[in-house]
Amino acid sequence: MLYSIFHLGPNLIGVPIYSILEIVRSSKFYPIKGAPSVIDGLINLRGKVVTVINTGIAFDTTQVAISEESCIYIFKNNAELKELADLEIDENMSPDNIGLHVEKIEGVINVEKEELQPVPANMAHPFYQHVVRRVDDFIIILKPSKAIILNQTETVKP
Repeated sequence: MLYSIFHLGPNLIGVPIYSILEIVRSSKFYPIKGAPSVIDGLINLRGKVVTVINTGIAFDTTQVAISEESCIYIFKNNAELKELADLEIDENMSPDNIGLHVEKIEGVINVEKEELQPVPANMAHPFYQHVVRRVDDFIIILKPSKAIILNQTETVKP
């Protein structure tokens, strides 16, 4: 399966390609009064209103700022995921498209099923689905349906 890899501080994080609708450049966010601090704000994506979550705040690291390298993953909503009949997907995403603001995208990797290792018990968190070892790097694979939870209390310390 293919995974898009992004940087979160010194860590590499992966999200399954099937869950991504598109990737857009970071731009101006429209703030939401009273929203949790994990939410950067709203963006207009060709007429769709998309809520954007800041990975830096969600993972209790440095807030991701808009830069030349920062991007937003736009995740598919439930209806769009259901259209992927050829994949066995056990995901329950949001009824709306949600964005995940990341500091830098590394690229795409192909991961064979046998490369997916369980998350060690001492770093278990609802956001984490698997760990993949590549040479000297470890890549944490996120469970997208958990990563887009708009609950400020669920933060991760990578």
